[in-house]
Formats: sequence, structure tokens, C-alpha cells
Amino acid sequence: MATNELLSVEGVSVFYDKFRALDRIDINVGAGEIVSIIGANGAGKSTLLKAIIGQAGRVEGRIQFEGENILGRATADIVAAGMMLVPEGRRLFPSLTVEENLRLGWAVGRKGEFGFAELWRLFPALEERKRQKAGSLSGGQQQMVALGRALLANPKLLLCDEISLGLAPLVVNELYALIPRVKERGIGILIVEQDIERSLAVADRFYCLLEGRVSLAGHPREATREMVMKHYFGL
Repeated sequence: MATNELLSVEGVSVFYDKFRALDRIDINVGAGEIVSIIGANGAGKSTLLKAIIGQAGRVEGRIQFEGENILGRATADIVAAGMMLVPEGRRLFPSLTVEENLRLGWAVGRKGEFGFAELWRLFPALEERKRQKAGSLSGGQQQMVALGRALLANPKLLLCDEISLGLAPLVVNELYALIPRVKERGIGILIVEQDIERSLAVADRFYCLLEGRVSLAGHPREATREMVMKHYFGL
């Protein structure tokens, strides 16, 4: 059980028509804690994030955020309560400037201490490009905009979906170096990632999904590579 628990997912199943994409999932995330969700393609990782943020199909079970049930609530209400998603594929508006994309997070989220001054300190490269069209940025720079947009919403819990996907290793190193700095602000972080080593290296705890179920959970330092591989691939 996480201390200062932010998120509690209890017995959650997700259905798309008759297909059960998730089967009675239990996870939790505490304030200032990094929790990693690993698993192969089709394991249900992104579906879990969609269920939490209110964008999945039919959901059964219980999802609590700061002790309040959020299952069935609109995504906008969940965001306003203090949760934000950094989506797979970034989903920026390419014709808008960097600053205009960032202001969308500021507009939809909670008002708090994290503003543009803090953002520029965290992402100095973005300040230099704030009037540049987002579509002209490199993939890594676009991912920084997506992360910055989420942080400007002043979230208590940050959901990150495949933030390293399609990026060069050096860029991924830069992004993952920022994650602990975000954690230092007391923000809970739930990371969905296929890059096992990268994800486990920053995580306080992890859950491995296999065919819609939790196949392994624990602390990264206590799990051997062989153990993780066995539950990752179902060997």
C-alpha cells in the first residue's frame, strides 16, 4: 500500500463490447511516488490509463483519487481534480506555437505554484522555441512540450503513456532525467512503458501486466531480470 495514497484502483475490469481488455486490476500510487506499469503490446497498459482518466469503454470496479470515487466521472472533471495524462503520440496542435500548446494545460488544469517561470527552468530549450510552431520541433522537443503542458495543469498525479516511444536514446535519457525532478515536487507519477530497464530504473514500485492481468508486482530492486521476463512474456 502506498503512503499518502493518491490513486487506488481496485478490481477494475474494462470491456470493449464482449472483449475483456483488463481483468480485475489492483494498483495504487502515492504522492511523490513513481510507479511503473510494464508489459508487452496488448497487455492492457494504455487501457488502464484510459480507464483511470475516464476514456475507456465499460469499466467495472473501483477507482479512487484522493479517497473519492472517480469512476464514471468526465475526463474534464478528473483533470480539474488534479490528474493529467501525457498521451502516447504527444497529440500536440502542430500549427500552434510551443507557448500556445503549453497554455492549453494551464487553461484546463488546477491553478497552483507551477507556472511558466518554473517550466522554463525545467525545459530551457522550450523557452528558446516558445514562438516556434510545435509541428516544426523534433520528436524529443515535442515530447517535452507534451510533458510541460501536463505540468502546467498543476497535477497531483501525472499519467505518462509511452513517453520514450520512437525517440533516440539520448533524448530518452534527457526525458527520464526529468522524471525524478517532477517527483521531488510531491507529484505522483504513473508511467506506462515498453522500455523495461528504463522504466524500472526510475520506479519506486512496478506492476507487470500480462493479457489484462497483473502478473507481477513489487520493488524493482527485489525483482531479478529472469523473474521480470517470465511474467512479462508469460513463459
